Amino acid sequence: MNQNEAVAASNLVSSATLAALLRCLLQKGTLEARDVREVYESALLLLEHQQGISPKGQEAFIAARAAIEQSLQGSPSGAPP
Repeated sequence: MNQNEAVAASNLVSSATLAALLRCLLQKGTLEARDVREVYESALLLLEHQQGISPKGQEAFIAARAAIEQSLQGSPSGAPP
């Protein structure tokens, strides 16, 4: 596995784990749908902030924001399907 594949795999593990955690907390009633949506909206704000101060990797920021925005539009809870 090359370095790019390792980074991609690490990112997939992180995003899948976060989505699973949020879904579990939602199903257990610990969080409500609006709480999950707020997490993803906060993630968008953090990405926008980081994008503004980081001149490199703009394509990655754009792709990450698009993925989160798509999840927010496609699910009432804001959690990825």
